[in-house]
Amino acid sequence: MRGELNRRAFLGMSAAAGAALVAGASLSGCSDADPASDSIVRYAVHPAIGVARVGNSRTESYLAPEVPGETPMPADGFKDATGAIKRQAVRFRVYGYNAAGVPVREIVADEAEIVWSVHVANRKAAWYEFHTALDIPGALPTPRRNADLAGAARDELRVDPGAREISGRDLAGVTFTGGRFLGQDVYLGELATDDQGRLIFLGGYGTTYNPTGINVTTFANNDGWCDDISDGPVRATLHIDGRWIEADPGWVVVAPPNYGPSIRAGFVTMYDVVEPVMIDLGWLEDPSVSFAAHILPLFLRLADMQWVNQGALQRFGFGAPDDLTDPALLLRLANPSSANAAFRNEWFERFRNPAYAEMQPDSLPPMYGDDVAIPATNPRQWLVPTKLQFERLRRWAVGDFVDDFDPGAFVPTQLADLPWSQQPAALDRAALESVLGGPFHPGTEITWILRTPSLYSGLFRLKVAPQGQPPRQNFGSVLTPEVALGPRGPLSESGPGDITRWMATPWQTDTASCLSGYEPEIDPYLPTFWPARVPNHVLTEAAYEVLMDPDTPPEERRAAFAQRVDWLRFILRPNHVESLELMIQNWPKLGFVTREPGPDDAVAPAVVKVEAETGFGS
Repeated sequence: MRGELNRRAFLGMSAAAGAALVAGASLSGCSDADPASDSIVRYAVHPAIGVARVGNSRTESYLAPEVPGETPMPADGFKDATGAIKRQAVRFRVYGYNAAGVPVREIVADEAEIVWSVHVANRKAAWYEFHTALDIPGALPTPRRNADLAGAARDELRVDPGAREISGRDLAGVTFTGGRFLGQDVYLGELATDDQGRLIFLGGYGTTYNPTGINVTTFANNDGWCDDISDGPVRATLHIDGRWIEADPGWVVVAPPNYGPSIRAGFVTMYDVVEPVMIDLGWLEDPSVSFAAHILPLFLRLADMQWVNQGALQRFGFGAPDDLTDPALLLRLANPSSANAAFRNEWFERFRNPAYAEMQPDSLPPMYGDDVAIPATNPRQWLVPTKLQFERLRRWAVGDFVDDFDPGAFVPTQLADLPWSQQPAALDRAALESVLGGPFHPGTEITWILRTPSLYSGLFRLKVAPQGQPPRQNFGSVLTPEVALGPRGPLSESGPGDITRWMATPWQTDTASCLSGYEPEIDPYLPTFWPARVPNHVLTEAAYEVLMDPDTPPEERRAAFAQRVDWLRFILRPNHVESLELMIQNWPKLGFVTREPGPDDAVAPAVVKVEAETGFGS
């Protein structure tokens, strides 16, 4: 089998690896009760944290990934016929658990009446400014946004339409309207159900609100501005066997569009961030190091950056000196023999140590970190593997890992491919793996707060504030790290809007700000921030056509493949503020990096990823 390995087989493995481990996640913490019992003792909403994404299409949407490794592939692309971006909806389900903590089955409308209640809000403008993650050394107190408003006037900064309910099959049109920002109506999304009574949540349209007329000036803290990003608890009440029963609630987070949907994951995913928290809290087991699940994906993620960053193409892409899609190289990485230890250790030593004991500018991953300054002033300038990832890499390097490489492994492509016992964990993992786990400056979807243990009530499940409890917004004129992380601080429980309030306002200014190669005299392309979701350099459709033309000479095809252009080329201006304004106006016109057939020859691989659906002129 290994002698017949090709690039396609290896590229499919990271998806299989994630799905292979969800059973362990779902069974963690089981008691001595019979795991095979079908007697249900509690119910829970999954995914525990679901992620929707904004889009300005009024008519079309697609579902978020529901199995690990899945990439969204909506019919007819990511934009509708008018060129508007489709929203990413997230679907929530209810599962019944037995006394051993094992999922027994999904509960649908055939078995129970399910009443869904969702309460989302946007509290960004009424929160504190973002300057740096408050859980890192040297973090400073941060002042309030819109500090000129005080007392009751600050209530006008909070967009809170209240909770909405829906129950039944194939319903739609329950909208989150009625919330206002400085007197202006703000729409935050809507609820629907599918034919089994599952909940479908759609977020906002990506709209910004600026009733004051104040111009944007910065990446994260623009006073007088609001967007329609939101988050909040997802509750399910079941009428079953003559009783009303509350399920463990989930959470929904609305994020910006994923402009790199064909890129499975960033180097560190949000699942990678939360997993060690769950292990430390005793809610998740730390399995043996698996090459397929823990090691191979890290290398494939570096390789996948070639489609969204020129520097990654030159270092790790097809035909590069360290071509991380080359079967021969990957086979050596998978080789557990002592004779191969030096090779494994050589690669291990290239990764940045999360101890932050020294400056490591040239180590992997080639990405910026949580505390960026130009020029660099501390080791947190660069992204590190999580401590758990680094420990797994260390154990792999010394040969302490499971040799489970199997390019022929079955890859689940839909939730029904998995048994009931694995489905909830698959939903939880798929949602978090599609979200970036850094750098948190503050981030594109969810920020550093998810690595805080006090935020959780259970396995991947946020601690929900009691219904009707007033929002906890006032922690002083400035928010200090000590208060933020304290036992009665804002991370001790969460209410509507409490997760996304830490993000930039409006979201477009951050998306257009955190790019790559800020010191071109060192490297014009790297480090980078968030290329898996906010691309830096892309292969255009015009270059793709040349690449795929069999009548074009190989050297011209090779040049076309190597040619990458700035993804933000239609927006970036020498004046940064002008770029921010253009992003707010034109974000729906930006292209999506999609998966396309490649030539599968010496020039380019069998699968390439191409910028498509741009709404700008040539």
